Amino acid sequence: MPSSYLLLNNLRVHYLHWDPKSDGQPVVMLHGLASNTRIWELVAPLLLKHGLNPLAYDQRGHGLTDKPDGDYGFETFSRDLAAFLDACNLERPVLVGHSWGAWVALEYAARHSAGPLAPSALVMVDGAMHQWRDDPNATWGTISQRLKPPPLAGMRLSVFLEHLRNPQRQWIPDEQATSIILGNFEIREDALDVDNPNGSGKDEDEGRIYPNLSLEHHMQILRAMWDFDIYQHYRRLRCPVLMVPAIQPGPLSQQDETYLASKRKGVAAAQQIIEDLSIVWMPDTIHDIPLQKPVELGEVVVSFIERNAQDTKGRSARV
Repeated sequence: MPSSYLLLNNLRVHYLHWDPKSDGQPVVMLHGLASNTRIWELVAPLLLKHGLNPLAYDQRGHGLTDKPDGDYGFETFSRDLAAFLDACNLERPVLVGHSWGAWVALEYAARHSAGPLAPSALVMVDGAMHQWRDDPNATWGTISQRLKPPPLAGMRLSVFLEHLRNPQRQWIPDEQATSIILGNFEIREDALDVDNPNGSGKDEDEGRIYPNLSLEHHMQILRAMWDFDIYQHYRRLRCPVLMVPAIQPGPLSQQDETYLASKRKGVAAAQQIIEDLSIVWMPDTIHDIPLQKPVELGEVVVSFIERNAQDTKGRSARV
């Protein structure tokens, strides 16, 4: 899996291209908030086997891509995506976005409905499926506090790994998934030992983790998601759309039940707005479908792309 860099919009962007020699349908995959491009490592090979051309990149502030100050709104990320498609000469790509990445893909598809860089199809994986402001009890204050990331900066790596392997978790990542998750962080072997200020001043046995996405930029993105009008963006879509919402395994907490009900309401609204919409619910998964259900997700995406290609050929033949 070749890993390389591009200079886009004065930004050094890290990306993965599983087969640079492929002339198959390009599929550009966008990771979620505070995630990284490696989340697609388990899905991309499945797409490749079906003759597709998968690519993915670390969005600004994430992974191995530069982390500049400045605006972290959707227009900025849409410009980055346009620059990536143009630099890689990817005409009529299929866009696949997970979580916040689905919001970025939706923003781009709504802005670019025609031309060679317009998406031929859009896949939204458990993201951008309901309007946060629909909840009459929700405010930016409550949302920002609920979704503010936990204070992981400076946590010992061993403590974080112990958390990931806790048997009480609904999903425990294997070795490869754990490695992918650790791609969300910089691991500093020489971090100051804040737990032992009178000691040597160094961690002698292990490193500490620091999120690649800063808290400031994380909160900027959350605010942009709060302000985002999903339904207006749905109305501007001109390509086929596949939604893949997740359903957590039960029993669900009251908060999870409320969230699932909001998601179902948003999907129902999408059915009324989006002309060409397919929906495949993904049961027994807790949001990170590319890691937890990669085979199932790959099959769903391949089936959607192949069906869309056949429909396009059929329409062309009738013209």
